[in-house]
Amino acid sequence: MRLFLIGLLALATSDFLPADITPEHFAQAAHYSRTHGGVTLRVEQNGSVIDEDYAPGFSSSTPHKIYSGTKSFIGVTALIAQQEGLLNLNERACDTLTEWREDRRREITLNQLLSHTSGLDPDGDLIYPSRDQMAAAVRVHLIDPPGIRFHYGAVGYQAFGEILRRKLRRQGRTVEGYMRDRLFGPLGLHIADWKHDQADNPLLHTGMELSTHDWAKFGEFLLNKGTYKQKQLLDEQLLSLLFIEHESNPAYGMSFWLNRPLFFPLAQPILDLQPAIDGDQIYPVGPTIFTPLSVPASNGFTSFLP
Repeated sequence: MRLFLIGLLALATSDFLPADITPEHFAQAAHYSRTHGGVTLRVEQNGSVIDEDYAPGFSSSTPHKIYSGTKSFIGVTALIAQQEGLLNLNERACDTLTEWREDRRREITLNQLLSHTSGLDPDGDLIYPSRDQMAAAVRVHLIDPPGIRFHYGAVGYQAFGEILRRKLRRQGRTVEGYMRDRLFGPLGLHIADWKHDQADNPLLHTGMELSTHDWAKFGEFLLNKGTYKQKQLLDEQLLSLLFIEHESNPAYGMSFWLNRPLFFPLAQPILDLQPAIDGDQIYPVGPTIFTPLSVPASNGFTSFLP
C-alpha cells in the first residue's frame, strides 16, 4: 500500500520563526516529502500558514486517505465521552460487553483496547470478513493477558466501537452521529469519506478521508491542548491521557504514536508495522523532551504531554 504523507509542522512555541529557518529549509522539506511519497506539506505557526507545497493534482482542499490516522479521532472521542460521564477509560469493558464476564477478557479496560494492550488477537481476518465488524470483535479471543503485550491492530478499536455503540443506543444515538456532534462539528471538520462495514458501522481503526486544511484543524486543536478558536472543547488534563507511555510499548500512547524508542521485545518493532519508517523511533533526530503534566500515574504509566 502506497503511503500518502500529509505533513504538518506546527511551530507554536514562539511568535516568530527562528532566524536560522529559511525558505530554503521549507524547499528542502517539500523535496523530501515528494521524494518519499508525500503529496502535501503544510507548515503552520499560531494558526497561520507559513509555507505549503502540493504535488500536481493536489491542494489544501483535496481529500486524502488518512488510514490509521482515523484512530486518533477515536481516542479524542473517548476522552470527550469520559468528560461527559458516558464512560471512563479505566472501566472494565465487560461492564458493557457482558459476553466477556465469564472468561479472562473480563479484566480488559477501555484504555487497553485503545492502546493495543488488551491481549486480544490482533488478526484483522477475525473481523474483516464479517458483516458487522464491531459485533465480530466481541467474539475475538485473548492471546496474552490484558496489559502485558502490545499488539497493533484493528480488533481493539472495533471492540471499543461496540461498547460505545451500546452506551449511545440507550440515548437513541449512533457512534458516527456522536462524533459529528461532539468533535467534527465544533472543529468545523468536513469528513469527505469514511469507510463502513456491511452493517453500516464506521470503521474506527481506519477509513477516514479529509483535506490537509481539515487535518491541520485537528492538529491545531491538539497543539492548543483541547482548545479551538478560544473554546475549550476538551479538558487539558484529559487530553494528556492520549500521550501516556505504556510499559509494554513506550512509543505508543492511546491512539497516538509517541516519538520514543520501542522497548523490545515486549513490543512489535515499528519496522514490522511500518516499513517506511527508518528505525525503531519515528523521528530519531526530533525532540525527545516532554513537558510533564500533573496527572496521576496509574497502572505503571507515566504521564507526559509532547
